[in-house]
Amino acid sequence: MGGYGSREVVVVGAGLAGLTAALNLARDGKDVTVLEKFEKAGGIPLAHPAVDATPFNPELLGNFIGVELGEPFLYPCEEWNMYCYDYKVPMQVKTLNLYCIERGHRKTALDHHLYELCLDAGVKFEFNHPLVGQNDFAELPVDSIISTGLYFEAFEALNIPYQKVFGYLGKGRSSKDYPCLGAWFHDYALDYAYYAACNGVVFCLYFAREPVKDSEFEEYKERQFLGQEGMECQRWDYYEGLVPCAAYNTPRLFSGDKILAGTVSGMIDPFALFGVHGSLVSGKLAAIAHQDKAEAYKLFKEYSKWFNRNLLIRRVFNATPIAIRGMMGGPAKFSQKHAKLFKKPMNDIFKALPGYMVLPK
Repeated sequence: MGGYGSREVVVVGAGLAGLTAALNLARDGKDVTVLEKFEKAGGIPLAHPAVDATPFNPELLGNFIGVELGEPFLYPCEEWNMYCYDYKVPMQVKTLNLYCIERGHRKTALDHHLYELCLDAGVKFEFNHPLVGQNDFAELPVDSIISTGLYFEAFEALNIPYQKVFGYLGKGRSSKDYPCLGAWFHDYALDYAYYAACNGVVFCLYFAREPVKDSEFEEYKERQFLGQEGMECQRWDYYEGLVPCAAYNTPRLFSGDKILAGTVSGMIDPFALFGVHGSLVSGKLAAIAHQDKAEAYKLFKEYSKWFNRNLLIRRVFNATPIAIRGMMGGPAKFSQKHAKLFKKPMNDIFKALPGYMVLPK
């Protein structure tokens, strides 16, 4: 079974990247089987339902992956309050093309929509089918697509460098009836923290690339999340995960005789960790690679070429003393008062989102 250009294809992982790859392959006449470690499609059960906020171009990206992107799972963000060391900066969201995207298993989630499209296209699913060690991955057919997301197994089996992250995932109901976002940079928010809300769902992520202190987390919840935005989560879960940001030149489309997609391929912005755009783009590229490796690789290199630059910016930011970081609020306020002047520089930063603003029309 399997092999270059084969009619039969195995996809590992039923998150955004795996579902996008499976859908495009099935529409191209392939016999696709998706292996998923959990009992449902849609990524990390612990995190869902969730809301991701990300710069996005629904029309370009939708045309590229062959899926109409819009309501009820995708909405333009109407409010983004950024807190830079206690400076509150209302961001100009229209300038940034910012969208809120529901994730998970609900009918209003993007993952569920892709899953339904896959079923309509004839994709087969085998749930509760985890792959653990090197042997499990090695025994997959040639040109299987690996899209296992934020889990250690594939990274370690395929010797892909990663960086551990630690923190809390918060879930609840939103008190705001419009798509919105809050983000914090502070000495007790560690790396950064954010929440996003739409469709009545609120999702919060508080994390760092080092173990977090409960005292700092509690201060964030009370002083910032509740005190500044008036938001609460009914449930918080401790989480240890990973990001593919341990080394430069991490993005890779192939590992041995396998094709990679999603987080495990490094298709992520290494500064702010925006991942939805890269997951969808890489899923399509993985499908292309099953038919035309050279074309897929060319596009992959083009769409991921800003990874190293943004990883360098992140490392410089991490090394900047807290006292200097605390001065961010003033320049951030100035940039938002003159948002049109800063539109191009911001889009230049967002170029690290794989394929952002450069997908074919």
